[in-house]
Amino acid sequence: MVKSKRNSSFEILRILSMFAIVIHHFAVHGTLNPNFYNKNFTNAYVIYDYLLFLGRLGVVLFVMIGAYFLCDKEFNFKRPINLILTTFFYSYLIYFVLRHVIHFKSLNILFNNEGLKAFWSPFPLPSGYWFVGGYVVLLFLMPMLNSTIRSLNKQQLQFLIFILNFFWVLIPTLMQMLPGKPDMAIDDFGYSHGIIFILFYFMAAYLKKYSGSFLNNAKKMGILSLLCLVVSLTICLFALQGSDASIMLANINLLYNPLTILTAFYIFAFFKNQFFYNGFVNYIAGSMFGVYLISDNTFVRTLIWQVFISSKDIATFWVNYLVEAIGYSLLVFLVSLLLDIVLRRIFFEKSINKATSFLNGKISKIIKY
Repeated sequence: MVKSKRNSSFEILRILSMFAIVIHHFAVHGTLNPNFYNKNFTNAYVIYDYLLFLGRLGVVLFVMIGAYFLCDKEFNFKRPINLILTTFFYSYLIYFVLRHVIHFKSLNILFNNEGLKAFWSPFPLPSGYWFVGGYVVLLFLMPMLNSTIRSLNKQQLQFLIFILNFFWVLIPTLMQMLPGKPDMAIDDFGYSHGIIFILFYFMAAYLKKYSGSFLNNAKKMGILSLLCLVVSLTICLFALQGSDASIMLANINLLYNPLTILTAFYIFAFFKNQFFYNGFVNYIAGSMFGVYLISDNTFVRTLIWQVFISSKDIATFWVNYLVEAIGYSLLVFLVSLLLDIVLRRIFFEKSINKATSFLNGKISKIIKY
């Protein structure tokens, strides 16, 4: 059986999504923080809030790409095992190099005080990755999610997506916008950054199973995508009103708000309707998870965004902040990409795959999923 070539349009979207996540990290992990408001940085706060929006948009799209290819597949343990092993590989490798080989004094200063000393603990992992936890859970839920998708008709799946959006997207967003009750929290209705991946899974499945003439119109999807991106930037201009507005926008854009979800839906539909193949693009896209594991490692991101680069130092002029956000993020993206190609794909991928196959065989004999 000849293996079909994966549409490179999805792989370009995967690359763009990861870059959006990296540039989001420039903002959220950087030294510019709207909670410590400075009127000299007012214009930069607009860019800051928009970068937060782009990062959350990148996460939604990244999960939807995986879900699109998994929603009609049979489950096997190889996917979550490989994900876990790759995460262990990078987490312990980076920990060992930074702690015992390079001995970065900056990290010792940051993480050796009493309050943060626990960050150096190598168990259960030296670096926490919230995305990995959420995605691993999603992979293990895959048989149940796919069974649900197969059993629902179009209207039922639409209703399910609507309900999840109402409780996990709309209500948390409104709670950030309106004066909140002290006895209510955004997770009262089941919201969490990992569990919401289930919603993205159903959204991708809907686009794969029920796309009609409207969603298959690439021109309309492209226009709607651009419109949503412009609207989101326009909303971020409210940060110019001062501290309270900037902080509220930052909190909203750190959530998966309705505009983020809608924008992701249209962008995904647009790329789904583009068809071409490019081997180089597909190869580069295969390192996007590695880019995340390297650049968002707890210690690496501290070195990059707080020690080597200080976003606050260039925030007095918003153009400088934007240019350096793009430039530094691109540099981090490319260096992480090259490191993943060399370290994992050239030297260690065969070993990781062998370990994956071995563990998959052992677990599959014990657990019939």
